[in-house]
Amino acid sequence: MKVNSLKGNASYDSIFKSKEHQLSSGPFKIFLKKNESDKVFLGLIVPKKKILLATNRNFIKRRARELARDKSLEGFNIIFLVTNKIKIFDKSEIKNHIKKLKRKLESLLSHEKSDQ
Repeated sequence: MKVNSLKGNASYDSIFKSKEHQLSSGPFKIFLKKNESDKVFLGLIVPKKKILLATNRNFIKRRARELARDKSLEGFNIIFLVTNKIKIFDKSEIKNHIKKLKRKLESLLSHEKSDQ
């Protein structure tokens, strides 16, 4: 499934202000907002101040895109944000945090579908 990139400050601001759903695990936070289409729009905020090496930032971005490719996320705008500085970059620890986020997302989405 194709993940489209989120464009423009207005779209980011609308997701931050909506506070529809927020999930976090470790240094990562995900903001979700329903959209009118059946596409997934992903915004990545992976600051240089939080993760110094470009290879590590790229690793996290790849993992976040992989997370957003989930079929159950169709029709959502997503912002993936790194909130805390990662001093010691441990790939297995990063993978575990992202797996936790994925589990939280799945439970949230399944809970939301059962409400409809």
